[in-house]
Amino acid sequence: MHAFLFILALFAGTFLPLQMGLNAMVTLHWSQSAPLSSLISFAVGTIVLSFFVFASRIPIPALTTSTVPWYAWLGGLLGAIGVTTLTYLAPRIGALAMISLLICGQLFASVVLDHFGIVGYPLRPVTLMRALGLVMLICGAYLVNRY
Repeated sequence: MHAFLFILALFAGTFLPLQMGLNAMVTLHWSQSAPLSSLISFAVGTIVLSFFVFASRIPIPALTTSTVPWYAWLGGLLGAIGVTTLTYLAPRIGALAMISLLICGQLFASVVLDHFGIVGYPLRPVTLMRALGLVMLICGAYLVNRY
């Protein structure tokens, strides 16, 4: 099962640079605005997910029964900022630079989130090998952007 999940994650990872390139095309050829292109992207995604949720008959719980902390709802805000920023960056720095730097930022944040068990992640302390892997990935990002 782990192998399938890893392959699924790799497959989903291919979507981000493709999505940003498509959003950048909408910006270039229509909206002239990264925020507007991102809004269109989110609207299309919302429509598709709405059809999926309703077709799957997934029950929608009442908000009044929610025990979700207030800050958990900020995920949508972070997604909007992230997609808009990447839509802006894609045509300016290219897919490789954008994704390699994005991955470095994600890895740094992930190490911190895991080490301290923040926002519900299981506590997984930083080890020497993890730190070494992070340094190597940062070096890789440097190399692909430098040469």
